[in-house]
Amino acid sequence: MSSTRDESGWQRWNTHFSTSVEVELFGKTLRLAQDPNSQNLGTTVWDASIVLAKWLEKGARRGEFARQKLRGKSAIELGAGTGLAGLALAMLSCNIVLTDTAQILRLLQMNYDANLSPAACSGLDLPCLSELGAVSVQELDWTRPEQYATLAPPYDFVLAADCVYHEELVQNFFDAVLAMVSLKTTVVICNEFRSDSVHTRFKQLFEPRFAMKRVPHAKMDAVCQHQNIDIYICKLRKDVAASRPVPAAG
Repeated sequence: MSSTRDESGWQRWNTHFSTSVEVELFGKTLRLAQDPNSQNLGTTVWDASIVLAKWLEKGARRGEFARQKLRGKSAIELGAGTGLAGLALAMLSCNIVLTDTAQILRLLQMNYDANLSPAACSGLDLPCLSELGAVSVQELDWTRPEQYATLAPPYDFVLAADCVYHEELVQNFFDAVLAMVSLKTTVVICNEFRSDSVHTRFKQLFEPRFAMKRVPHAKMDAVCQHQNIDIYICKLRKDVAASRPVPAAG
C-alpha cells in the first residue's frame, strides 16, 4: 500500500483517483475496487477505514477485539462504502452485515466477492481464512428510518468509518446508530476531523447517550494512523437506554 500527499500536504494512503487500492490484513492482500468517476463518497477507500482496519488487525490477539471474543458475534457496518473495515471484522470471525445506500451496494458486493467469498479464498492457506465470519450486503439509508427494522437489530457491534463528514448528516447517522444498539452493544466509530462544527455536532449528539472512550494513538497501527483520525469506543449509557425516540440536540 503506497501513500501520496494531497493538496494540504497530508501523506494519504489512498485517494479517490485510483480504480483500486490494496491493503494487507492478516497476511492477505485485499484488493478493493473504487470508482474514480463517481460523485458518491462511498466509492472510495478513505483513510479512516484503513486506520480502523489496521487497528482491528493489531488488536486481534488480545483485548475486547481479540478473535476468540469476536467469534460468532453479530455486527453491522454503517456507511460501509467499499467495505474494508467490515471485511476486517469478518476476518476476525465476526458475522457482519455491510450496509450502504442502494447505489453503493453493487461495488460493496463486488469487493466482498473478490476478496473473502468462498471462490476468492479457495486454495489459500491462511489462518485468517480458516473461520471467516458470514458476510452479507444490505441497503440502509440513514434518512429512511423505516429501513432500520429490516436489519433486525440489535447487534453486538456497530462499526462506522468516516461517516461523520457533514454537519447535516450527523443527526441521521446518530439515529441509525441508536437504532442498532442495545446495552450490550459496542460501537466503534473512526472519524477524520473535518471541521469544528462537524466534530462539535458529533460530540453534542453522542456524549449524552453514550459512554465514549477515545483510543490512544499509541494503540493504533504504527504506520496507519494520523493525528486527525480518531477511533471512539462507545457504549449506551444505562441511565438513558430507555430514552427513545431521541430528540435532536439544540
